[in-house]
Amino acid sequence: MSSEKETKNNLSEILKIFFSQHSINPETDAAWSFQQDLFFGLQTILDQIGAYIFMKDTFGRYVYVNQSVQDLFGVPLEHIIGHDDNCFFDLEISDDLMFNDRCVIDRGETIEREEMNIIKSTGEARIYWTIKKPVLNDHAQIIGMCGISTDITKLKQEEYALAESRSLLRTIVDTVPVRIFWKDTQLRYLGCNPSFAKDAGVASPKEIIGLDDYDLAWTKMQSDVYRDDDKEVIESGIPKLDYEEPLSKSNGKIIFLQTSKVPLRNNNNEIIGILGIYQDITERKRSDESMRLAATIYQSSREAIMVTNEDNLIIEINPAFTRLTGYELAEVIGKDPRIFQSGRHKKTFYQKMWQKLLQDDHWQGEIWDRRKDGAIQAKWLNISVIRNSNHSIYCFVAQFSDITEKKQKDELIQFQANYDPLTSLPNRNLFKDRLRNEIKKSQRSGLLLSLIFIDLDHFKDINDSLGHAAGDQLLKIVAQRIMSCVRETDTVARLGGDEFAVILPDIGNKLRTEMISQHIIQELSQPLILDKDRINQYISASIGIAFYPEDGINMEVLMKNADMAMYKAKSEGRNRVSQFTPSMQQAAQERTLLIHDLRHALERNELQVYYQPILNLADRRVIKAEALLRWKHPHHGMINPAIFIPLAEESGLILQIGEWVFDQCSSKIQQWQKQFGNIIQISVNKSPIQFNQCNKYSWPDKLIRLGLPGNSINVEITEGLLLKNSPNVGTTLKEFGNLGIEISIDDFGTGFSSLSYLKEFDIDYLKIDRSFTSNLNKNKTDHALVEAIILMAHKLDIKTIAEGVETQIQQDLLIELGCDYAQGYFYSPPLPVEEFEKLIMQQWSKSDIN
Repeated sequence: MSSEKETKNNLSEILKIFFSQHSINPETDAAWSFQQDLFFGLQTILDQIGAYIFMKDTFGRYVYVNQSVQDLFGVPLEHIIGHDDNCFFDLEISDDLMFNDRCVIDRGETIEREEMNIIKSTGEARIYWTIKKPVLNDHAQIIGMCGISTDITKLKQEEYALAESRSLLRTIVDTVPVRIFWKDTQLRYLGCNPSFAKDAGVASPKEIIGLDDYDLAWTKMQSDVYRDDDKEVIESGIPKLDYEEPLSKSNGKIIFLQTSKVPLRNNNNEIIGILGIYQDITERKRSDESMRLAATIYQSSREAIMVTNEDNLIIEINPAFTRLTGYELAEVIGKDPRIFQSGRHKKTFYQKMWQKLLQDDHWQGEIWDRRKDGAIQAKWLNISVIRNSNHSIYCFVAQFSDITEKKQKDELIQFQANYDPLTSLPNRNLFKDRLRNEIKKSQRSGLLLSLIFIDLDHFKDINDSLGHAAGDQLLKIVAQRIMSCVRETDTVARLGGDEFAVILPDIGNKLRTEMISQHIIQELSQPLILDKDRINQYISASIGIAFYPEDGINMEVLMKNADMAMYKAKSEGRNRVSQFTPSMQQAAQERTLLIHDLRHALERNELQVYYQPILNLADRRVIKAEALLRWKHPHHGMINPAIFIPLAEESGLILQIGEWVFDQCSSKIQQWQKQFGNIIQISVNKSPIQFNQCNKYSWPDKLIRLGLPGNSINVEITEGLLLKNSPNVGTTLKEFGNLGIEISIDDFGTGFSSLSYLKEFDIDYLKIDRSFTSNLNKNKTDHALVEAIILMAHKLDIKTIAEGVETQIQQDLLIELGCDYAQGYFYSPPLPVEEFEKLIMQQWSKSDIN
């Protein structure tokens, strides 16, 4: 009864507040009657309202609640009145509610806010929208507060769900791997996702709002196309789905799109814009193109392709497979590829192949199979394993080309690289390889190894007299005869030209090698029939022997010493065998030391140019001279030119020395011109090696730089140089002739003379060799030859110089025969430059007296 009484009192307070706000006097009977009626009516109304209505005193204790609050708390009215929020909510929520109450009671504020409440009795969390106002008495004093709360839990849940849906939609729009945009009916952008913004060249989707296509990254032409499509969809109301179009991105790259556009409608089904979605299909197009390309390659490939299933049974082949093997698909489908095996490979070969294939998912190599027609073919085969996502085998792909012809060519190339094509013997390359291996074997076994070098004597004479065809035939017979003298395990090789070599491994003793060498000499000395007239020909050989390890511990030394022994046999008269001795090595070392000293001879001023006068036989006056090189060695004295000139040519020093000689001569010519007022022509010998030299300044250039005429120099060359018919020689001689440099053929008649080069080249002088001059008065043949040379030369407008004139009789005979010039000890030996200058000065002095 007390709770009901308090409730009535509290409602009375509410009514008083109501009367005061509406200027009604509650003390009148009429007002009181009205108050009683209003009280019961108000209570009925408040109890039926779904909102939660309550009043609290200044201590926060409930003084009134409507039926909704009672139902919420789950307790009757008497258990609520007089209690605060601690009785109905947990501590955190009750503290928050009571704080809000104090704001109203202490400050007189009206507050409106959301409140989260969890009822103790049920544990259920609810959200309320609450309005709290202060309650005043007649004296305007705050005596409590009243509040009304509306349960907005469902509304908030719907709001949360809507927000989550919007967030999810935004996440999907922002992350979906397609471009999305939407526009209004004026074709202005209302929004887009980040992918579209990136393509459009804007920093974020927000920046695109209000822009149109002309403001974005694509070209005007593209913009026009996009807007025409948009207008078509908006005006027709018909979606345009899944069509392709290009797009120029902001970075300049062009991609391909698959686009769909649909009209945007409002609730009244009115079109308010357009929604577009497109995706980049550039990679897909490339993939499709790659697939089409792969299919084209598969069908048109020149290499055969075969596909087998996981059980290695054939399921597909390409046309090249049929072309290379002869099998159609119908003949091989469902069969194991072992049907192609040729029988050349052992079982272990296939076992290793499958082991590596399954281990590495790939195998490649050379394999021999059989075609449908039975022919054996060599293939270069590549097999790959294609696996499923679970790593199980999906299929095998085999790709191969027919390398049969290549193998044949390789074998031919291999043969040509290692064998002499004429005799089919191992060539120098293979010989060296075998010798190197035999040395290693001999080193391990300790057994004697013999090396034999064979050089045919006078082979060039047979070649020149009977022709190269006969020479080739002879070489074949020689090869067969040498092979008949040795064991099958021995190596017979042709090193080149007329040089052969024999390797005798495990020979046992030196005597055995000597016997084999003598046997070869005997076999080669047997008559040979090379020409159609079946005339017997004979050949001999010089043989050199070296033993491993006594005569050399490596291939290079052993070959050098065998070669040295062979040349020793030649020097002793040919057709004999010579074994290497240390004395040969000593001679070779002395030769090497001499070459070494020759390298420093120029810088040490050991070389000198001597000059041998050449006289005009018409008046016996010196008008020219031949430059002759001399070497005064500090320890050995004067070295014979016949010794050091070949060494200079062999070592290449002749290039530097030859230039030095020319420079010395041209300098002296210039000096003598100033001193005597005339040009004294100097003949300078030019080695064949020098014609292949590339100098910064050529001899003509040097003469021009010194201001000397071309005919101040006479270049002496040999007949052999012209017979080689080298382009360098021809070019150089023509260059000499153009400047006026004169050319002499030295030692004419001693070699293989030919009138053709006298016609082809502009030759100025023929030098008659001293061998003819010395016998001029003793031998009618030599006399006739000299006379013929002089007559022929004069007919060709060529002058002659006789070398080696030593007597008055020789001079008189030469004058009688019409020879133009002479040189020799009868007039003067080669002189140092100082003595030659004295000789010229004496001649000039006599000339002045006369």
